[in-house]
Amino acid sequence: MSLVTIDRERCKKDGLCVRICQKVFSQEAKDSVPRVAHEGSCNSCGHCVLVCPSGAIHQVDSPPENVHPVRTDLMPSYEQVREMIVTRRSIRTFQERPVEKEIIEKVIDAARFAPSLKNTQTTQFTVVQDKPLLHAIASTTAEWLGKVAKRLKNPLWRKLYMLRGETDIEQVLQWINQLDLMAEKMRQKVDLVLFGAPLLLLFHADETMRSADVNATLALHNATMLASSLGLGSFYTGYVVTACSHDRTIPRLIELPKKQRVYGGLALGYPAIKFSRWIDRKPAQVKWM
Repeated sequence: MSLVTIDRERCKKDGLCVRICQKVFSQEAKDSVPRVAHEGSCNSCGHCVLVCPSGAIHQVDSPPENVHPVRTDLMPSYEQVREMIVTRRSIRTFQERPVEKEIIEKVIDAARFAPSLKNTQTTQFTVVQDKPLLHAIASTTAEWLGKVAKRLKNPLWRKLYMLRGETDIEQVLQWINQLDLMAEKMRQKVDLVLFGAPLLLLFHADETMRSADVNATLALHNATMLASSLGLGSFYTGYVVTACSHDRTIPRLIELPKKQRVYGGLALGYPAIKFSRWIDRKPAQVKWM
């Protein structure tokens, strides 16, 4: 079965499909019906289906029931989008209140619409709400951070780390103190990893897929902004993600398939403390050419 076909009877010969995707379509003359010249280059994005005014194009992964009109009346203004962006903060104080399933589903729904390399849509999601499991993930992460701090205290390991050129001695020493603190606080039953968040949303994918990490990061950004619009607070759980990359304990806890890797994580919950002001950032460093 062909991925893409053109109904010659319905085609208006406007060439919009060629203009939107020259990788797949070609047109010999302005008044001729375009043809599918390179079907193997189709990424199933559906652009050709969306742009065709006569509905002459059929794409296997974009059937009519999956096509929806744009609600221009719901599109936010520049000021509204910018206000949401500049006021979003990383939240680490949460209410005991659990996050409703329908709210979580809306966050994931936004994440799945993020762009991905060649429309591969590689990102999968794991929702962790079980309190003992959340505690185990936080504890495992804190324990791993303590081991990293201990290793960095060794002058040889510290020198090898700094040879990578990513940091200097002052920053390494600062990290050692911070990682030690997080490990010690966890032993005192103070969670500085997930901060008692009632929900952890993990973004993962098959590690053999190209750009799976970028795809997951884009999905995570969508999730962050949508969560903010729903009144949720969130923060990126970088320590958990890094721990997953170096230790299989957490992937085993969440029953992650062996060929998959965690590429992103968001702690989510209803904020216990809200911000009514925002702080400016450094001016953008821009090179105009």
